[in-house]
Amino acid sequence: MAEKTIVIWGAGKIGRGFVADVFHAAGYHVVFVDASETLVAQLRHAGCYTVVRAESPERRQDASIQGYRALSTAQTDEVAAAIAETDLLALAVFPQDIAQAAQQIARGILHRRARYPYLPLDIILCTNLAHAGPQFRALLQEALPLEAREYLDSQVGIVETLVIRMVTEPPAELRQREPLLVWTNGYPQLMVDRHAFKGEIPRVPGLRLVNDMRAEEARKLYTYNTFQAALAYLGAAHGYQLAVDCIADPEIRAEAEGALVEASHAVQAEYGFAAGEMGSWVEDVVTQTNNPILGDTVKRLAADPRRKLGREDRLVGPALLAHKHRIQPKYLIRAIAAGLGYSDPDDPGAVYVQQRLAVLGLPEGVREVCRLTAAETDLAEAIVGACQRLPAKEQ
Repeated sequence: MAEKTIVIWGAGKIGRGFVADVFHAAGYHVVFVDASETLVAQLRHAGCYTVVRAESPERRQDASIQGYRALSTAQTDEVAAAIAETDLLALAVFPQDIAQAAQQIARGILHRRARYPYLPLDIILCTNLAHAGPQFRALLQEALPLEAREYLDSQVGIVETLVIRMVTEPPAELRQREPLLVWTNGYPQLMVDRHAFKGEIPRVPGLRLVNDMRAEEARKLYTYNTFQAALAYLGAAHGYQLAVDCIADPEIRAEAEGALVEASHAVQAEYGFAAGEMGSWVEDVVTQTNNPILGDTVKRLAADPRRKLGREDRLVGPALLAHKHRIQPKYLIRAIAAGLGYSDPDDPGAVYVQQRLAVLGLPEGVREVCRLTAAETDLAEAIVGACQRLPAKEQ
């Protein structure tokens, strides 16, 4: 195992466009594993693909990822052998796919245990799921026989991450020319929980080691996602289709930045981030979002309001945290109201929210959708009031 290798389970946009980019740049040999036979065949046939790091119209880098290997999950023996021999494994799949992935990865863990019983394996989780570590470890425990669980506990690290790099659809003409191309904002760092590794922490420039993953998760969700959701829901009511068009509207930008500031102050109060550091972080949130070359859409940022209006998610979550620290969340409340008014007949989450509001009425509908308790009646009433003040076209 002289050459450093990483197995990336999931060759989608994050797997190809972020994880592979970070580790390929550090000299790692990449092995992709994916359930899509079509995608695996494309990767093999192409032999390379491009990751566009488009930080701004003036700053763009194109990285060529090559020399990789691509395996289908159906190649069970080859995949298990790759896991047995790898230095690292990264999981980059949708949350609904992690249970199936755990079943298949367990086979590779058994092969590794048989060959190298004292060699650690760290699994880096790059899935959009809060607190994914304990869930994934439990799935592996279920998939492994009893005699292998001590090995899982002592030798397998489950490393949570925070993915801030944005990945969007490339321009149509580029996608037609190179179907595997991945279009990103080039955010350079993958945050990882430094305390979760069982083996040596990889010396990879793109990794940022963090001490308190929960604080970093809250900061990301309650700043990046808060700002982008506020922009999308407020901008949708004005007919905007792109995030940058929302930011270009002074009124919408002021509202969304107001929500961002309230949320950031709440996060700072809760987790003790330094004021200067938090200020720089907030500026970066706006800069990263205001990137016209990405072409990020209101539809993507607004998608699934059923989830995004939940009590621990990007709008109600920071409003509750602000309330806890005696910070008046007036901008957040207006953003929540805009989210409750968001309508898209092609979005099941949006249809669900509108149906529940229609069936239950506004006061009870707000409490159910936002999952607010009786102790949070004042916040619920403020949201209802903001909904009632929405212009008719936004309902």
